[in-house]
Parts: sequence; structure tokens; C-alpha cells
Amino acid sequence: MKMLSIIILSVLLNTCSADTDENATPLMEANAIVFNNNLPVDGCAEHISLIDTNGDKIKDVLPTEASNTLLKNLLNTEIAKLPANTYTGNLKVSVVLQYKTTQEKGELICGWGSKSSVDLIEIVNITKK
Repeated sequence: MKMLSIIILSVLLNTCSADTDENATPLMEANAIVFNNNLPVDGCAEHISLIDTNGDKIKDVLPTEASNTLLKNLLNTEIAKLPANTYTGNLKVSVVLQYKTTQEKGELICGWGSKSSVDLIEIVNITKK
């Protein structure tokens, strides 16, 4: 009886873990452009634009709070390469982005107080092209 209980418990545990893997969010990869904060001249705050193979914008997204550090690190690295006293608001960087989608929305703030609701993504890796 003890052995039968162990076998049943093992089967149940394996079944549960298999369901979890099937429901996991897949890793996506896309070309994208990262934009630095351009709000001071009525542009938009930091954000990412996913682009298609022709270089046309598909949609704007924002990183989750947990993955925002990866975006900030990339921007700070690129800003450090610029001459001193250079305005960095118009900085844009072409990247390859690996990410996972979320069901969350964020608010992208642009000039003149305009705001738009955009998808939040979890950045897994971001590499400059």
C-alpha cells in the first residue's frame, strides 16, 4: 500500500510539472529600436519599438519593472560613448530583443501630456546590433 501511494504521488507530481511547462510563456525574439527619454522636447519617455523585417514599427512596448535595468544599462552604455554635454534625448539604438510577453499594460508618456497604454514585456536579453 505504501509503494502504491508513492507511485500515485509521483505520477501526480510529474503531471503537474508538465502542465506548468506547457503554460509557460514562450521566449520571443524581435528586432527593435530603443528610444531614450525625449520628453523635454515633447517626444516620448524611454520605450522600445518592435520593428518588422522592413524596419517599420509594429508597436511600442515598455519593459516590466523587473527587467527595466537591462534597458537602462544599454542606454547608459550608449550615452557614455557620446561626447560630453551632448543632448541624449534623441538617442535611439537598434537592438535584438529576447523577451516574454505579459498580460500587463503600462503607460507611455509623450509630449503635451499625451499618454498611451502599451504592453509590458519581460526583457530576457537585449543586444545592440
